[in-house]
Amino acid sequence: MLSYDKNKNVDEHSKLSRTLPYLALAFGVLTAFTGTAFTVLYIIEAVIARAGEPDQSLLFWYLPVLYPGLIGMLIGTVMVVWGVSRLRKARLHVPPGNAQQGGAADTQGEVKL
Repeated sequence: MLSYDKNKNVDEHSKLSRTLPYLALAFGVLTAFTGTAFTVLYIIEAVIARAGEPDQSLLFWYLPVLYPGLIGMLIGTVMVVWGVSRLRKARLHVPPGNAQQGGAADTQGEVKL
């Protein structure tokens, strides 16, 4: 006979909610770094290296390098900000029943009812 364990499902959810901000932070840093590298590559190769040359067509043809770089920087920055904010919220949150372990409310002498 199959049984449903409610606590097991809660534990798996709490592991995911603790792991997800770290994954978002790592992937966001990697994405932002890669986007920055693509953007710098465009600036160095298409703008600086070709300065003064009569053929400036690489400014246009290297745009497929610039746009993913800008989008990657934007997405990476959003993911890093989201991950850091979730980690800060998780640090401030004291789950019910863990009042003996200390928390923001316990250190200031407030009484929980």
